[in-house]
Amino acid sequence: MKRLWYLAVVLLGGPVLAFGPLDALAYQSPELTPARKALEAARLRAGSTALGLGANLSYERANQDNSYKVGLGWQWSFTARLEAEQAVARARRELCRVEREGQKNALLAHAAAWQAQSRLVAAEGRLEIARVRLAEAERRAALGAISPLQREDTALALKQAELNLRQARNALRSAQADALRYGLRGNAEPRTVRFALPAATPEQTVAYREALAALELSRARVEEGRRRLWPEVSLGASYNGKDALFQSGLSWSASGPGANLALGTPLSVLPGTPEEWKFTLGLKLDLLPQAWAAVLAGEADLEGAALRLERTREEMTLRLAQAREEVAIALEGLELAQERLAIAERLAANAEAKLKVGSGTALERLEAQASQAEAEAALAQGWQGYILAVAAYLDLLDDGSSTWTVQP
Repeated sequence: MKRLWYLAVVLLGGPVLAFGPLDALAYQSPELTPARKALEAARLRAGSTALGLGANLSYERANQDNSYKVGLGWQWSFTARLEAEQAVARARRELCRVEREGQKNALLAHAAAWQAQSRLVAAEGRLEIARVRLAEAERRAALGAISPLQREDTALALKQAELNLRQARNALRSAQADALRYGLRGNAEPRTVRFALPAATPEQTVAYREALAALELSRARVEEGRRRLWPEVSLGASYNGKDALFQSGLSWSASGPGANLALGTPLSVLPGTPEEWKFTLGLKLDLLPQAWAAVLAGEADLEGAALRLERTREEMTLRLAQAREEVAIALEGLELAQERLAIAERLAANAEAKLKVGSGTALERLEAQASQAEAEAALAQGWQGYILAVAAYLDLLDDGSSTWTVQP
């Protein structure tokens, strides 16, 4: 017997094209392009922040005098550096999520199209069964073997079967249109695959990494707040000449160490002004009570972040175990559906053989074929549940293994 999905092609008069799970996994979401650009931008910002380098060019004019100055600076900020690194991690995580989500949706489109195809075949078979039963009911009603009400009920069942067939055809068109969004053309192959489920610890989950990042950032902000209670120190040197000026300096502030260097021409030099060097030492101490209050608030946030991290570890331990069990349950359901389909195929073959030798009826064959199509629709539904369960598990993870990987 030919596969049921091919019958659906004939019923719709569609092209003999097919797509399977591997075609769905090859889908590349258009959202990947902006996600890649966002990651590259985050990496550039992180690199710039890590180097702490900056340059500037300034021009000033007063009366007939011009002044030019080129500056080069360096400021290494502890907190900004950490924030930039965390932004890269989030952008990388988002890129993986977008890729994984697109593939999941393509896989679900395959499952939906397969299920719709099988339901269409089943609806066609149920319609033929309803026609045979109505013909038999009319024959028996003419003999007075059944009441007119029973005959009317059988006629109503035929109308319902016709409506079901229209709905099934429309559902398949909708499923195929949805599959086209992912570049999947034609009809879905009646095929499933198994995905590798990477082992993971709570520390490898997205939620834990985010909670850990929040803790690290809170700790960095507390340390920065404490440094604000120290004096800000700056050392500077400048040379004022008739033809050129030179400025340089070193500094230490709450955010981190820094240095600067600037060269240029003076705006104006009064006659008789000597060329000279100047050296400066600057100390700044923030005596406002808000500074200490900010430290106390930061310590409170740090303690809260530590508690949230521990709770997240406990929660993710349970969530991982639950997600693994959901995948195991979905896989077992999928395998049971495959066994039921195998039995339905054998029953349909037996009904065909009985009809050929005259020990069976055409109605029995139609019933067996419709049951086979319904069993295949149930298998497609089980495939859909398995996809969702695996996707939920992969969404928990935050490393390179959280990808759709087909088992060999």
